[in-house]
Amino acid sequence: MSRSPRLLVALNGSPVRDSSIDRLLASLGEGASAAGGVVEQVRCNDLIVKDCQACGPDATPGYCVFHDDMDRVYGLLERAHVIVVASPIYFDTVSAQLKRVIDRCNCVTPLVTVAGGGYALVPKWARTRRGVFVTSCSASHRFDLAERTVRGFLKWVGAKWEETLAWQHPDDEPGSVAGDPALLERASLLGHRLIESDPLAP
Repeated sequence: MSRSPRLLVALNGSPVRDSSIDRLLASLGEGASAAGGVVEQVRCNDLIVKDCQACGPDATPGYCVFHDDMDRVYGLLERAHVIVVASPIYFDTVSAQLKRVIDRCNCVTPLVTVAGGGYALVPKWARTRRGVFVTSCSASHRFDLAERTVRGFLKWVGAKWEETLAWQHPDDEPGSVAGDPALLERASLLGHRLIESDPLAP
């Protein structure tokens, strides 16, 4: 009995077309597709998304009180086998476009009132997904602070961080990762492995 294709969801936080982030995600997606997976890329810069308003406990029985382009994102994340978070490094963290999406995913593990009083964080789904961070930054800058944000986000949306793929470059040319075929090949192999890997035990 054949299984349905596994879904890899890539959140692309780069506002620049044909950037190194784009190229790394393309290679990763090619590997995932070659393994029989389905790839859905979300360009955060193209989304119409309101900022999170920290509604507090029991805001809605659904996801968010707002209904905008995040409705599609929630659906993709819920069905994902793999979640890839990708962003350049701006001021030691992820891009504003990606951060807006991250903040709006607070409702995936919402704060709810529990019987007898008090509150608890209750995830909408089990933590069975695999997650990776793809980033690009100057060779003179660090990416570990952004990675910390991404790892926290992945945990919040039911994924376990496994690896960070970083292009640290000495230039300011968009798409310069094309000059590092070994890293692009590594991205392709990563996509292939992620799709072939079984879901994590909840």
